Amino acid sequence: MSNVDFFLDLPLERRAESRRACLLRGDLISAGGKAEPVAVLDLTADGARVAMRRSLLLPTRLVLRLTLKDSAVIYDAELLWRRGLDAGLHIFGRREETNRAH
Repeated sequence: MSNVDFFLDLPLERRAESRRACLLRGDLISAGGKAEPVAVLDLTADGARVAMRRSLLLPTRLVLRLTLKDSAVIYDAELLWRRGLDAGLHIFGRREETNRAH
């Protein structure tokens, strides 16, 4: 088998679910309560790729808050990887925050 055949036999996506490209506002919140704004670029049922404005020292466990028009969705998150200003998160424990002050 040639290298080309091997490459062509590989699956296109290794994830169990495909990523959904999006552009949402969010915040990464550390255990101390400090929130840093991020852009959520990709979202799956159990993961997210976020882009930070500046390089941050991120803890392994944190909270991801997605800002919606009249509410927010909050996830517990675990840092899986970092590349430059992008980070991959495993998300779980979804809960909704309603009646946000404007």
